[in-house]
Amino acid sequence: MPRTALIASLLLAWLSIPAAAQSVLVRWAGKDGKVLSQQELTLAALDALPQASIETSTPWEDGRRHFTGPLLASIATLSGRDPSEVQVGALNDYRMSIPAEDWRHNGALFSTRIDGNVIRIKDKGPFWIMYPIDSDAKFRQAYYKARMVWQVKSLDFVVE
Repeated sequence: MPRTALIASLLLAWLSIPAAAQSVLVRWAGKDGKVLSQQELTLAALDALPQASIETSTPWEDGRRHFTGPLLASIATLSGRDPSEVQVGALNDYRMSIPAEDWRHNGALFSTRIDGNVIRIKDKGPFWIMYPIDSDAKFRQAYYKARMVWQVKSLDFVVE
């Protein structure tokens, strides 16, 4: 098999891995960057948290979709600390800061499933930050769209 075909085959296999085989690294750190605590949350651990759902359309999907998973607020408080923001890291090294207001007042969801199915990497999984876009026009603004990070691999909460 030619090298490019092998690489393409391996990449396709990797992109097809279901989220059940994935996890998210969650850290809580001070403003100085010193990690205070951390944990790896598997899909089973995320499923054990209280679940919420959002049915909404998105700029990246056709029609309305049903997103489910724990609220970002449920994850933020796992360490017993009160974070002021979270730095979300994606598989492609995209990073975005989300302020605490978004999980306290805007219903930011840490999606583990779309339409009841675990999200595959090639479908923007294993995890996707979602907002109730159809419920409020403010979520259609560019800065909210930038916060709807998909292929999430890490959450770095900043605490005071």
